[in-house]
Amino acid sequence: MLLYHSLHLCKFVGVLLLGGGSLGSLIASSLEDRKRAAHGYASPGLLLTWAAGYSLSLLLHVALTELWILGGLVSSFASHLALVLGLSRSRSRSSVIAVVAPLFVTLLLMVFRPTWAGLLP
Repeated sequence: MLLYHSLHLCKFVGVLLLGGGSLGSLIASSLEDRKRAAHGYASPGLLLTWAAGYSLSLLLHVALTELWILGGLVSSFASHLALVLGLSRSRSRSSVIAVVAPLFVTLLLMVFRPTWAGLLP
């Protein structure tokens, strides 16, 4: 039980780093601060979230092919890719949406955990 709680805490810290680093990168004014937030906080947060999530799935015997896991991986990667690609460009409404929307979808998938069995008749 201690292992489960430790992994859950690691995943939570990773999510905080990912969200905080993404937000910091979006609101920072200088390019150096944007890069520091993205690469110093959001990137390690994404890796920690993925590693802890993978470990939790192994511990709980949850298949990595579940809809909510695959969707979370794809949408979190898309958000982070948009964040990193947008670092050297000027911020626009569409670039902010490209980061925030997939991150929000990831959050929804992790909270509600839709499965393939729930979608297929």
